[in-house]
Amino acid sequence: MNNGTIETVQAASRSRPGASDDELSRAKRELLQAEVRLAKARATVAATEIDIKVLTSRLKSLAK
Repeated sequence: MNNGTIETVQAASRSRPGASDDELSRAKRELLQAEVRLAKARATVAATEIDIKVLTSRLKSLAK
């Protein structure tokens, strides 16, 4: 997870006088949701890479 992004959001919020705590909370929540989606996507990619390796091995063994 990128903590620098949260700090950037907080700094941007402080620099804008009209920013509210609700807006900051919403931005943090959206960031966390995006990080969760990214983690799920990475897990899917890893599982797919494993599937490809297994299927490639099967194909090679059948082709012999």
